[in-house]
Amino acid sequence: MKTSLLDQGIKNFENENFTKAIKIFEKILKLDPDNPEAIINKTSCLAEIGKYDEAIKQLEIFLKKNPDDFVALYNKGTTLYDMDRYEEALDTFDTALKIDSKNSQALCNKANVLVALGRHDYAIRVYNRALQVEPKDVEILNNIGIVYAGQKKHKKAIKFFESALDAQKDDIDSLCNLGNSLLEIEKNKLAYDCFRQAVKLDPSDFDATFRLAITCNNLKMPERALIYFNKLLRRDRKNIDVLINKGYSLHLMGKYRNAILCYNKVLKQDPKEMNAIYYKSKSTARQNDEKQTCELVSKLLKFDSSHDHDHDHDHDHDHDHMGFLEKIQKDSDFKKMKKNANFLFMLKHN
Repeated sequence: MKTSLLDQGIKNFENENFTKAIKIFEKILKLDPDNPEAIINKTSCLAEIGKYDEAIKQLEIFLKKNPDDFVALYNKGTTLYDMDRYEEALDTFDTALKIDSKNSQALCNKANVLVALGRHDYAIRVYNRALQVEPKDVEILNNIGIVYAGQKKHKKAIKFFESALDAQKDDIDSLCNLGNSLLEIEKNKLAYDCFRQAVKLDPSDFDATFRLAITCNNLKMPERALIYFNKLLRRDRKNIDVLINKGYSLHLMGKYRNAILCYNKVLKQDPKEMNAIYYKSKSTARQNDEKQTCELVSKLLKFDSSHDHDHDHDHDHDHDHMGFLEKIQKDSDFKKMKKNANFLFMLKHN
């Protein structure tokens, strides 16, 4: 009876029927209050439905009686991580690793905690320890690459993403991560190949389709980008990132009025969305509407000087690392505006 109930509980857990699984594990615990599998699985279900405090409480009661139970410690560490209690999670994974020092999942999760704490170099060392145990683990390889990419060390990141793809050639996350780093070092054609393959594998993948469309813009293929952005907008018609980048596709096609309509949809949702203001000013400059361009640039520079960039969104990667003043100064779309005295005054006094 106990084995049958346990199997039912585990099956429901695996099928993500967490509430039903909890009820089954509770039935087991009425018959056998110290059943370790029922306790551990029940706490995992509690964490899955967001009842973190209850999960931690029950794990701590269990660990008082079973302080060296690796699975309980591991689950406690992952739950604390989900609660953003990173220092406690780190201590818990360290305790678990004293019991099983070569457990790749515990090492990987410890490294994830270190990343969350901003201790990236230490995290990479721990990921590498995990990699020694599981040299072809796709998740570990990607995680190392992501840390390097976050440090702008894209050439190092690319090596790990490529290793992940050597281990599993059709892994969509690896393809997208590789594509993102290739975009950052302006290897647009190679990035396009990565995102195109990812979308071919899963046409419904929103992020892969979005990144593919951005790459099309970078490769001066706005007509193709537009197809992908329209596809995404059928799923999420108010998505700010997609609307801005669709506008940029139209801008590249010389359809400035239609581009402005896209930016206006964004600004209706968020009047202070700086990327939308910037791209709209590019289009008005191309329309030779000097008055509106000056108004938009004035507003943009005012926001830029006082804003903490909470409104940053994904857009054309060539502009990602510059302030808006520097972007405008370098942007060929504003070439004719440099004959306008008001425009030049604004640039000079910001």
